[in-house]
Amino acid sequence: MRLPLLIVCVTTYAFTTLSHAAGIQVGRTRVIYDANKKEVALALTNTEKELPWLIQSWTDNGDGKTRGPFIVTPPLFRLDPQKEQSLRITWSGQALPTDRESLFYMNVRTIPAIEKDNNQKNVLRLIYKTRLKLFWRPEGLKNTPVDACKNLRFSQREGQVFITNDGDYYSVFDTLRISGKSIPHVDMVAPKANATFPLANTANGSKVTWRCITDYGNATAEFTTRLTQK
Repeated sequence: MRLPLLIVCVTTYAFTTLSHAAGIQVGRTRVIYDANKKEVALALTNTEKELPWLIQSWTDNGDGKTRGPFIVTPPLFRLDPQKEQSLRITWSGQALPTDRESLFYMNVRTIPAIEKDNNQKNVLRLIYKTRLKLFWRPEGLKNTPVDACKNLRFSQREGQVFITNDGDYYSVFDTLRISGKSIPHVDMVAPKANATFPLANTANGSKVTWRCITDYGNATAEFTTRLTQK
């Protein structure tokens, strides 16, 4: 009698220099797609010594459902143990804003093989999905992502803190503290936009310190400013 196979899906997010989804190593934590390039490569390595993995990849617009304006090849393939293969990401040609970055997400789903000896056993099979930010970067943007991060403005009104990004790039926080208190639930600020979050009993002039994540997955220098009244 063949016993049932239990399948569990685990989603991981890339934060460090190299992301791991079980036996699959993803070569970066974010994808930067410069508009002047024909394609961008994302390296995957199977670190297993014996078992292959099945790899499925696609992009989405951020809602986890709508496919992004990129073609990923190969969309589905087998990666043998101790082998590396690159995914190739190509823009579909869909019109996108030219005065600021646009954000999408790259998804890499990895499905492990099952050893032949386990065919008749009750097996817990984990399917991993790694999700990375994919930034579409048009030509001719002003300054740099680090400049956008450095020039963020922080203000408050009626228990709300406003973060204003006047730059052309997304600012993704590595750390953010106000009066020494860590603010973990603020992820990023879109270009030419504001992010708002509640923070009661914050005094005008409170010290704000922050770092952003660079294109290479590490942190910028720490920046400091004062909280102003909006």
